[in-house]
Amino acid sequence: MNNSEKHTGTFNRKYPSYYKPDVPLIKDAHVVYINWDGFARYYLDELIKITQNKELPTLKKLMKEGIFFNNLRNTFPSITNPVQNQILTGSTSLITKNVYRYYDKETNRVIQQHRENNNPTIINQALEKNLSVVSIRHFLTEKDLTYTNPTKLYVEAETDSNAVKNRGDLKSGDFFSRFESFDNLLRGRPLKTKEGKVTVKRMPSLTAIYMDDLDGLGHNFVDNYGYKKGETEEDRMNNVMSSLVEMDEKLGDIIEVAKEKGIYDKLTFFLTTDHGMSPYGLKDPNEKAPYGQSKISNLKEAIKKINNNYNLEMVLANQSPKEDTTVVAVGANLNLQLTFKDGIEDEMLQEIKKVLLKESYIGKIYTRQELIDNAYDIKNTDMIITPKDRYFFNADPNVIYTARGQHDSTLDTSNHIVGWIWGKGIKKNIVFNELAFNYDIGQTMAAALGLVIPNANGIVLDVFDIKEENSNGLTSKFI
Repeated sequence: MNNSEKHTGTFNRKYPSYYKPDVPLIKDAHVVYINWDGFARYYLDELIKITQNKELPTLKKLMKEGIFFNNLRNTFPSITNPVQNQILTGSTSLITKNVYRYYDKETNRVIQQHRENNNPTIINQALEKNLSVVSIRHFLTEKDLTYTNPTKLYVEAETDSNAVKNRGDLKSGDFFSRFESFDNLLRGRPLKTKEGKVTVKRMPSLTAIYMDDLDGLGHNFVDNYGYKKGETEEDRMNNVMSSLVEMDEKLGDIIEVAKEKGIYDKLTFFLTTDHGMSPYGLKDPNEKAPYGQSKISNLKEAIKKINNNYNLEMVLANQSPKEDTTVVAVGANLNLQLTFKDGIEDEMLQEIKKVLLKESYIGKIYTRQELIDNAYDIKNTDMIITPKDRYFFNADPNVIYTARGQHDSTLDTSNHIVGWIWGKGIKKNIVFNELAFNYDIGQTMAAALGLVIPNANGIVLDVFDIKEENSNGLTSKFI
């Protein structure tokens, strides 16, 4: 039995045969993990389209330097805190136990989760092995790090450099400021923390950098980092693409700094995201379309037609359903989790699914067993409903939205995301077409460093440029 047969992850996917626990797949690895929150795959396609006659995008050039994931996905619940935890833990919610929001039968209340994670992360495992860690505003790592110790340091966005000041106060803390902090790390300059300045004299074994520009602009709820809230879907996309062009350019600048300092060839980069972004509501305020208004009343009526005893109510966080409610619905505008308070058999769930899929505003439905098969921590959830493109569920049946974005969805706009791995120890110029998940990225980073995340159900992806002995004792390059 080889190592790949010993080690499997979700959907019975196997690890590469060269994987061995606790053995670094990259000698003296320095992993740089960059997370651009809310980076949908369709954003990348648009970036390549609009920059095709220019030096940009950096991201397209990087496809030749390493691995580009052509079919990278996320999984339920497709919401920031739970999915960022999934990546750091190399696992689905079945392991982390964080699904963002759910109805709890025992307390008869909708539970709102925040940053909870039931499993150790790659940060925890790195610190346990005495590896050095620096985090630049990756919020989920702050509790495990310090503001003073250079071997386990949590860093703020740079604010003092002229380059940052010249961008103005409204952009303070954006991607540029955080990349400037990474620039300082590469150059051995002091780093800003909540308790002063700290100098890290040697590149850490693991650096995590988090940037939330694309997420805020994609949601289009409010003004964000100096960008005015878009009044139309075209405005929303223009804001996103303007920021992404800048981010791509700054990434290219940072790579040049690493090369200038003679560090670049010693680094292994992992760039990915937690989720994409699905547009919903009207495309502009004057549009007349059926997806402009919440469909919660329509769903309530459809459920009632199936069984007159089914009384559906969408219940908000930290609240309890009304006494006569028999079906509790929980969501964040797109995906809707249903819990039948008195229980329901799988056969009946399939019947309900069959009927509801005829509704014009419903795209997909996942019943309890299907959620279990996707390694989702179902808790008391019996069914998840995904609305069709631009449709949404809000507790207020009369609410009308224009040019909004949200990502708790299994639509491609939220589920199909981006990922690159390049640098030291990584195969070059490869498009990875097999299905992969962003939680696999956490497992793969851990393997590069020789770390094992306990209980993880993601897999180590076959991205490493490894030489191993074949059955004849001859050494060949693993391709």
